[in-house]
Amino acid sequence: MSMNSGRLLCNEVLANGLRLEIWDHSRPVAADRWYTRVATRVIIPLREELPPELISRADEIVAALGEEVSFSHQEERNFIAASELPGVLQDMQDRILQLAPGYYGHKDFAGRFIRKTYAAYQERGRP
Repeated sequence: MSMNSGRLLCNEVLANGLRLEIWDHSRPVAADRWYTRVATRVIIPLREELPPELISRADEIVAALGEEVSFSHQEERNFIAASELPGVLQDMQDRILQLAPGYYGHKDFAGRFIRKTYAAYQERGRP
């Protein structure tokens, strides 16, 4: 299923310094009905956010994962009436923004996500 390139709904810096983006990838599906998809993205610059135990391996990790990694999460709703779309999008965005300070904005979020992402990379059989 192809998605449109999206429309940025929100772009803010969290208390931990990470950037949160919320994107709308909704599209019409039939008559006045919409498939609604909201994507959350948190961009994590690797060199700045490496947990202490991984700093000595920074070059290796950046070579494997790139200069930044992105956490992403998606919420979807299907067959939404066009008249309800703005309210549904706002509700989805509000829920994400309520969660953001305690989860995405937590001081340990970046380190935990980097550890998990690098472990997954290693499990795929990479050095």
